Amino acid sequence: MASYQARFAFAFIAAAPLLGAASANATILGTFTSDGYIFTNFDPTFVNGAVGSNANGISNTGQIVGTEVNANNNSVFINYAGTPQNTNMPNTGPGQTANGINSAGTVVAGDGTNAFFLPPGGPPFSLNLPNAVSATPFGINDHGGIVGQFTNQSNQTLGFYLPSGGSPLTINPPSGTGAVNAQGINNNGRIIGFYVGADGQTHGFTVGPGATTGIAIVDPVIPNVLGEPGATFVFSQLLGINDNNLVAGYYGDSTGSQHGFILNLNTGTYNFLDDPAAAFSNGVEVTQITGINNIGELSGFYTDANGIAHSFAACPVGVTCPGLTVANVPEPSSFTIMAVGLGLLMAGGLRRKAS
Repeated sequence: MASYQARFAFAFIAAAPLLGAASANATILGTFTSDGYIFTNFDPTFVNGAVGSNANGISNTGQIVGTEVNANNNSVFINYAGTPQNTNMPNTGPGQTANGINSAGTVVAGDGTNAFFLPPGGPPFSLNLPNAVSATPFGINDHGGIVGQFTNQSNQTLGFYLPSGGSPLTINPPSGTGAVNAQGINNNGRIIGFYVGADGQTHGFTVGPGATTGIAIVDPVIPNVLGEPGATFVFSQLLGINDNNLVAGYYGDSTGSQHGFILNLNTGTYNFLDDPAAAFSNGVEVTQITGINNIGELSGFYTDANGIAHSFAACPVGVTCPGLTVANVPEPSSFTIMAVGLGLLMAGGLRRKAS
């Protein structure tokens, strides 16, 4: 199956859904209680004929970023964080995606050519990573620190950490020379992500504040899943982290299915969690947990019986989470961004890959 990140091309930013909440610009697909979480499944309704959506991350204020695609596979970048903000990203074609957001509403995003961060009310700013041929930003913390992935002039694909107002640091793999993807950073400076190991598959890593070489994370011992007899572990990816060192991610198994988990870095324990609406399509089901904030609220997506991905927010039972607010921001006027090129850089290990 193709990468779902490549399929969904219309960026959105919304407040995470509260049970029973609705918006004229979002369709609530259902609410479910499972494993201590209340899932609210939804799709934005910005474009007539849009099919599915992909939530990519969540802030500590409950703002979710993600993408959808319209009927003609055209894309428009939008920004919404409480009230409509600037929309300077031009309609430059398919592939635009918003990957991360912090409490101030600053977004990291790209369109397949441009990689930038976009503060509320201000113009987009290029990352301008030295010696980078291409780059993809994936996460941003409340201090403005950005993490992601870049390819250098030697064709090495490595992670990066760009502190606010500072110089970028390269994030190296725990071992070997495999590609590295830094995905998330918390407010304490701890970074998580995934790298390509000696087996050719992706595995999780973490980097402590000030460090530049990843520490490998022990892969999960996967549970038995109904409908997947004899499934074995293949790969894992860590996608988001909160200040309590709880990590959002997912693993892939030998059937081609993908399942979400929450990893406690402090104890090394995994809690497996799928969206209750996830369904098999051609023998494969998918749940990816893409983000986690400080109250434990989750973002992510799942696939239905037709193989279409839909967004969700999952609120821990007993916790008050924000209500759904999704805005349809008009298509922006043309705006030129001088930026480092963005590419799909990790063959076999793309973020949010559904393969």
